[in-house]
Amino acid sequence: MNSAARLSALGALDTRIRAALLADDRVVYALAYGSRTQARPDGSPAADEWSDLEYYAFVRAGQTLDAFEFLRSITPVALEVVNPFGTPNIVTPDLLRVELHVEPESALDQIRGWPNGGGNPARMLLKDQGSTLATLLAAWASRPPFASTLPGSQTEFDDLLNWLVFASAVALRGEHLRAWDLLNWVRGGLLRLARTLHGAPQPQSPARNAERDLPPGVLAALNETTRGTAVQACLAASALARALAPRLSLDSRAEMLDALQAELKAKESETRPSRSF
Repeated sequence: MNSAARLSALGALDTRIRAALLADDRVVYALAYGSRTQARPDGSPAADEWSDLEYYAFVRAGQTLDAFEFLRSITPVALEVVNPFGTPNIVTPDLLRVELHVEPESALDQIRGWPNGGGNPARMLLKDQGSTLATLLAAWASRPPFASTLPGSQTEFDDLLNWLVFASAVALRGEHLRAWDLLNWVRGGLLRLARTLHGAPQPQSPARNAERDLPPGVLAALNETTRGTAVQACLAASALARALAPRLSLDSRAEMLDALQAELKAKESETRPSRSF
């Protein structure tokens, strides 16, 4: 399916799901969220042909709604799973993905604690009773989008160093796949600090729209943490951490970083192919 066809299919499915939520008497409140309810800083739509469709349905007391059964009545389904967060997800035969949270009506107040993802309440609101949901969404949207809820840049920096020492240790031991897994935590910390430095939004997934939000030099340095051997990736991460620290007025933990980089460089030298002439 080409881009235009995917966009059209997403729009058509979104329209059908919204109509079905509105028509279902069991649903008291309903909202959409995610990129299709958001705009970029320049005002252009945040969604594209690869975006998911994401919804919340709050069900009347004493009623139940099976998310999979509900979605099967709207679209052909090729895959049904409950994700690790307990949310039903489906994938259609043409690879459109839908996430539908089903909650009791009494859980509506949870919206007060949601981080502001930058959605437009008018685009999010699907079904309401006496403007209750509209009022909650307006209050939610009035908070700064992706407010910088970092525990503190120094704490973030220290946490990523802790993960980096762990990743480096298993890489030096020879557990390369495990090291690559641990480096995801390191990269997340580096991304959050880079976003802080450049005044970029702080989405819950720090890699989200990184290519749009961060300058090319930072992206190049981050990409180095995904290349080469696990030891080389750990070295690249340590170099970026060291570079970010003074720009954010952080204690770089220089003694520890010096020791870590020395260990990694020694291992890299051992494994580097020798040249014969």
